[in-house]
Order: sequence, then structure tokens, then C-alpha cells
Amino acid sequence: MSDDMVIHFASNSSNQSDQSLPTKIAKLEARMVGKASSTSTSRATSWSAPAKFGLGPGPADNVAELAVSSDSDDDDDNGREFLIQANTQKRRKLEDDNSSTSFEHVETAADTVKKIVDNTDTSKVGSDVNRRKQSRVKGQTNSGRGRGSRVSDQTKSQAVSVSNGQLENSYQKDGLPKEQIGHDRQTVFEEEITSLRAKVVALEEELKKSRQEASDYQHQCQQLEKELKDLKDYEQQTKPKRTKIISELLISVSKAERQEARMKVRQESLRLGNVGVIRAGTIISEAWEDGQALKDLNAQLRNLLETKEAIERQRKLLKKRQPDKSDGGDVEGGLQEEDSLIQDEIYKSRLASIKREEDVIMRERDRYELEKGRLIREMKRIRDEDGSHFNNFQILNHRYALLNLLGKGGFSEVYKAFDLVDHRYVACKLHGLNAQWSEEKKQSYIRHAIREYNIHKTLVHHHIVRLWDIFEIDQNTFCTILEYCSGKDLDAVLKATPVLPEREARIIIVQIFQGLVYLNKKSQKIIHYDLKPGNVLFDEFGIAKVTDFGLSKIVEDDVGSQGMELTSQGAGTYWYLPPECFELSKTPLISSKVDVWSAGILLYQMLFGKRPFGHDQSQERILREDTIIKARKVEFPTRPAVSNEAKEFIRRCLTYNQADRPDVLSIAQDPYLTYSKK
Repeated sequence: MSDDMVIHFASNSSNQSDQSLPTKIAKLEARMVGKASSTSTSRATSWSAPAKFGLGPGPADNVAELAVSSDSDDDDDNGREFLIQANTQKRRKLEDDNSSTSFEHVETAADTVKKIVDNTDTSKVGSDVNRRKQSRVKGQTNSGRGRGSRVSDQTKSQAVSVSNGQLENSYQKDGLPKEQIGHDRQTVFEEEITSLRAKVVALEEELKKSRQEASDYQHQCQQLEKELKDLKDYEQQTKPKRTKIISELLISVSKAERQEARMKVRQESLRLGNVGVIRAGTIISEAWEDGQALKDLNAQLRNLLETKEAIERQRKLLKKRQPDKSDGGDVEGGLQEEDSLIQDEIYKSRLASIKREEDVIMRERDRYELEKGRLIREMKRIRDEDGSHFNNFQILNHRYALLNLLGKGGFSEVYKAFDLVDHRYVACKLHGLNAQWSEEKKQSYIRHAIREYNIHKTLVHHHIVRLWDIFEIDQNTFCTILEYCSGKDLDAVLKATPVLPEREARIIIVQIFQGLVYLNKKSQKIIHYDLKPGNVLFDEFGIAKVTDFGLSKIVEDDVGSQGMELTSQGAGTYWYLPPECFELSKTPLISSKVDVWSAGILLYQMLFGKRPFGHDQSQERILREDTIIKARKVEFPTRPAVSNEAKEFIRRCLTYNQADRPDVLSIAQDPYLTYSKK
């Protein structure tokens, strides 16, 4: 029995004096128990569809209808029972109406939020609001459906509390009306909507700003791409003009250099001499004719020699005129002897003076001889340049502008050139095949050149000349592009200054060994085999670089400790090759010890101005007389003075027995090649 019914009966019992009240109450309770079970069954039946699909009348109306239909034939007690149930159902209906009204406000606010959020472009804000809206609407819908499917007051209050939260409970405790509760809820939702709208506006502003920045950046990128394209087009248009201008400037400079070189040669020829043509019958030969400076020096030397011979004759006559001490008196004899001694001393003094003048003239003559050697080489270069097929400033491979001839070998010419692509000076080595050669010899030469290229192209070291490129010019000519070294080669240095100070010679040999160590530390070791002064170049800063790998050997992995077989016996420069290369009884075995011997010869020549073995001999004579095979011990001259460390290092390099001679990696550890801060 509900609390309302108890209150109602209590109020009726105070106004009536029915003695059968306990009996009626018992009857009413019995009837209420029966009606409650039937009412629950009917409610469950009648609410199953409406509660599920949200259709039909509300729960309060159903309860009222059931109560009316079931109690229409009862007596007064039944009338009281109907009154109690009707009041209870009426109150529940009012509560449900208020709840549904508040839910309608909530759903309206949620729909408004959804519309606002759907208008935004920011997914993050939309997702947050959707989650909040879904949670609220879901709770409200579930609570509404629960009210439609449940009957008890306790279940209704729990659904309302879940959907409305703590705010409704606080309002109910404070005794505020439900219209006020709905109004406050609407105010809260409106504040949230206002806040969300403000955030949406801020995000829209940021989005608009970001889009504007992106548009500006895109516009700038388009402008830069357009400018870059214009620059590329302009470069493509101006590239031929620029190349032409650079080529013309280089050609004009090279022409001026050629004219200056030829004018200097003419001037030096007047002073030092020239090559003249001598005819002997039908034979025409060339011979050197000294210039005026050398003629003057030779005339001075002849005059000094004549004066010296005259003084020597006077000394002899003076000795013959000396009187015999026994013939004259002591006083007179003493005076004559003193005069003779004085006269003899005068002659000696004059001879010493002539000797000094002779030394000065000889030094001057030696200097002229060096200048004469440079002049002869320059004259030969000019003659080779005039006779070359590439002396008209050609551009090879559309990038290498040939300038002036640097030198000419047996089958090749080396030109100074300018790389129009990388904008640097290079050395173009032009390999020409003799048209009179057989095809077999031509193919052999080409294989030799390609082999040199394959060896040289992999070498990257600051003491080895770089090989940049190789290409074919015509059927009988191809070209290799090398690093350009603006300085002289060691051969020209030694011809100008035959004896170098030990300090300079030492640093040169150290650089050469650094290049050799690099060759011997590669996966496939390389033997240079042709170390000589002409194959050591200097750049503008004086850094030494090893070049010309035409005779180089690649040491294969399966070669033993004794070395590899020498298949090109007879090639190379004989003054710088070790004794094992001249072995004729069997095929020699060579290793990097060949380069060690050659380096020792180079150091000896730099320090003493000559080669230790066969200096004045030709290669033919060296081979005929077995000069190198007999070179078992190296001898050092007394002048100039050289340190014992240098002599010992040279002895190690020129060890006659190949087995006892150190290889490149071993000798590189020698203290003479090591610099340390003192």
C-alpha cells in the first residue's frame, strides 16, 4: 500500500466513526494486492510496443484507464480505491509531463549545437561537440524510454537523476519549481553554445588566416618557379654566347702568350745562341751557334787564359835569370835574390787574381748554359706547337678549349686547356696513332692507353695527378683529360738547379712516398714502374704530384711475396730501374721494391746533382755494358755535405739484393720520412 493511500485513510478515519473500518481496510488491501498483480501484467502487455517504439499514450494515462475500467462496478470502497489510484496517477502524469518538457528543451538545445557544429570546418571541434551531444542525447533518450517501460517510482527517479544530473536534485532540495530548473538548464546550454560559437569563430579566423598564408606561400612558390624557369631559359640562351666570349678571351690571351714567348725566344737567341743549319754536301744538319753573351764570355776566358800563360812564362824566365851566389858579392847577391822573390810574389798574386776572375766567368757561363738549356727546350716546344694539328685553338668534346702546347712526347702531345663546363684549367693529352702503323700495332697502343686510363681513373690522392676524362677525337686520335699543374716538373727544376738543398729534397721525396703508400694500400696494389724527374709535377703551391701511369702494373691477389712477372722487359728509363729488371736469364719478378729503388735514385740526384749509376751514359750503353747489374754499392761524393740520415736512407733504397730491399710500406716507416715537432 502506498503512502498516499495511508494518508488518505488516516484523514477519513478522523471524520467517520465506522466500526467496520479495520474490516474494510483488510478488504481493500486484499483487493489492492490482486489488482496490483493484474495491473502489472496489463501494463507490461500494453507498454511493450509503445515503450519499444515510442508510440501510444504515456504511462500515467494507461494506469488511469486500467483503474477506471477495472473499478467501475465496485461499491464505495472501490470508489475510494479509485480515488487514491487516480490521484497517484495524476501526480505521476504531471511529473512525466514536466520531465518530457525538460527533455524536449534538452533535445532542442542539442539539435541547435549539432547544427552549429556542422557548419564549422574544423574536425576536432566537430568531433568533440558530437561526442558531447551524443552522450547527452543518448542519456536523455534512454531515460525517456526507461520511463515508458518501467512502472515503479524508484526506477523513474533513477532515470530522471541519470539524465538531469545533480542540478535537478539540488533544485528539488531547495524547493525550486521545475520550470525554473528547465530555464536554468537552457541557460547552461546557451552558455555552452555561446562558448562553442566563440571557439568556432576563432578557429574560423585561424583557418582563414592559415589559408591566406598558404595562398601567399603558394603564390610565392609559383613566382619563384617562374623566376627559376626564366633563369634556366636565360642561361640556356646565354650559354652559347658566354662560351663564345670565354673562348674568345682565352684565345686572345693565348695568342698574346704565344707572341710573347716567340719574342722572348728571339731576344734570348741573340744573347745565348740559336740553332743553325749546316750543309755538308748533300747532308743538312742542325748545330748550335752561341749568342753574343756566350761569345763575350768565351772571349774573356781566352784573354784570361792568355794572360795566365804569359805570367807563367815570365816566372820561368825570372827563375833562369837568378844569379849564382858564388859569382857575386854577398851584398849584391842578396839584393838580387830579394828582387826575384818580390817579382815572383807579384806573379803569384796576379795568377790568383786571374783564377778568381776565371771562377766568376765560369759561374756566369754555367748560368748561361742553364738559360741556354731552357731556351733550347722552349724553341723545341714552339717548333712542335707550330707543327701540331691542334694549334688552332680547337674546342674538343664541346667543352675543352685547347690553348698552348705544354710538351710533346713520342706519340702524344700535351696541351694546356680550359674546361668550359667546370671552369678550370686542365691538361689535354692527345694520343696520336701513326697512320703508317699496322692495325695490330694500333690496337696494341689503344689497349695500352685504355689500360693506363683504367688504372689512373681510380686514383684520388693529393700527391697523384687526377685523371678526369677520356674521349675519342677521330679514328687515329683520342684524348685524356688530366689535372693541370702550373708549376714545373722535377726534371726542369733539376736542369735549372742541379743540386737542391737537403731540406727541399727531403720534402719532395716525402711527398712522393706518400703517393706510393697510397698506391700500395689499395685493394689492388699498383706499381708505378716509371718514377723519374719528368713524371713528378708541381702545382702553383709547390706540391709534388706523381703522374704518367703508362707503364704501371696491377698486382693481382694471387701474386706471391716475390712479386709478379715483368712482361714488359726493356721498357722504362734505365737510370732509375733496379738490377732485377735487367735479368735476362729468366723472367724477372717485380714488386713495389722497384719504386723504392727509383725513389732512392731521385733523392741521390736531387742531393748531388747527378745519378749514382750511368750518369753520363746513354740508355743503350747502360744496357750494353750492364751498368745497373754491376751497381752493387752506392758511393757518395764529399761535396756537397749531406746528413748521415740521408745517406743511410739512400743505401736502404738502393739495396742491390731484391730480397733484402724494403718495400714501399716498410721504408715509409723510416725516420727520415717522418716529421715530428721538435
